[in-house]
Amino acid sequence: MPSEELKIKLIDMVLCFSRALDLLHPEISDHHLRVAYIASCLAEELGLTPAEKQDVLIGGALHDVGAISSPVMTSLFDHALAHYRLGDANSPDDLHKHGEEGYILTRDFPPFAQAASAIRFHHANWDFGRGKEFAGEPIPLASHILHLADRIAVLPDANRNILEQAAEIRKTVGTDSGRQFSPEIVAAFDEISTRESFWLDIACQHKEPIIRSRFGDWEIGLDLETLEQLGKVFGRIIDYRSPFTATHSSGVAATGEALAQRLGIPFTERKLLRVAGYLHDIGKLTVPIEIIEKPGKLTSEEMLIVKQHSYHTHRILSMVPGLETVNIWASLHHERLDGKGYPFRPREIPLGSRIIAVADVFTAITEDRPYRKGMDRVQALNVLDQLVIDRAIDGDIVDALRADFGELLFIRSLSQQPTENSAAEAA
Repeated sequence: MPSEELKIKLIDMVLCFSRALDLLHPEISDHHLRVAYIASCLAEELGLTPAEKQDVLIGGALHDVGAISSPVMTSLFDHALAHYRLGDANSPDDLHKHGEEGYILTRDFPPFAQAASAIRFHHANWDFGRGKEFAGEPIPLASHILHLADRIAVLPDANRNILEQAAEIRKTVGTDSGRQFSPEIVAAFDEISTRESFWLDIACQHKEPIIRSRFGDWEIGLDLETLEQLGKVFGRIIDYRSPFTATHSSGVAATGEALAQRLGIPFTERKLLRVAGYLHDIGKLTVPIEIIEKPGKLTSEEMLIVKQHSYHTHRILSMVPGLETVNIWASLHHERLDGKGYPFRPREIPLGSRIIAVADVFTAITEDRPYRKGMDRVQALNVLDQLVIDRAIDGDIVDALRADFGELLFIRSLSQQPTENSAAEAA
């Protein structure tokens, strides 16, 4: 598959990951997509340019990446969903800190640069015009759009007819015009919220086609290099949930690509394998953090929860047309050659999936974790060889790893070195 044949659109990747973020908390089943839709409607009513509307949509779809990656995520979302006036003094500090963290996580991918700036300040109050800047730095209009969209998104009661609530929500928002929200943006909300379709779209559980049809006119395709960059951003967000797996996806991506090179796989497929490595654990967003961070053996009930993550990886990535090959390689990484893996148990396991499986085990056992040091060469190869004997992983791939173990260990380690982003994230 030459890179020029890639037909993957940025909007599809954004909406896919936005839906994945909404798996993190039981009360936000479509919060990010809801904010993306509301913010896009506001941007349209305000007459923003197509590029500006694109930035608002991306910002809305990813606005809470800093919060969902936080150890206090659950309490943070519980508070946010229970309280309307989030500027109150009793709001948790992380509610404002996560905008900065979201900015750090997304800013290095060029198509996200402006959206990242909007995410950074999306909880800034208008404060009668004083909210135009923060610490001498101008706050983008897009931040104030996201702020209002975020608040509107949590107001509807799922147990009541959405149309019955429209008037009271409009009144509630109007009360805070000037104090929390820009009057100009509130006026735009007053206009769009007169339409029943606006409220019904908010309540609809299938927002992706609605967003694509109304705001998907930006046809930004991803070439191989850009797709790899985006995969790295998403992998970093996935791993940022826990210091236990802080750079795991980067290690799997780098090791997978290096193994593929040693096995004679063509350049394009090697790069797609790297993308699969970055995304292979996207389904782990459904696994509670206390299970991810458990240093000891999992209970049978906990293991059943973990076994779901590869299934969710498949379902999440299946939302992106053109990503089918990457999806297969990523979502089958826990299948075994003896048919006893999970969750699909296919008759045949593609070579790409076998490579990711070996890269995943190699990275997991050789990387340092907070509760233990990584294994050395002898220990790691003993584990891998036993898995080959048990017909869990491919012996030919392990032989390729064995022949160049030191170099692959270096490649894995180098890919997981702290960057400016990861240093800021750890602070």
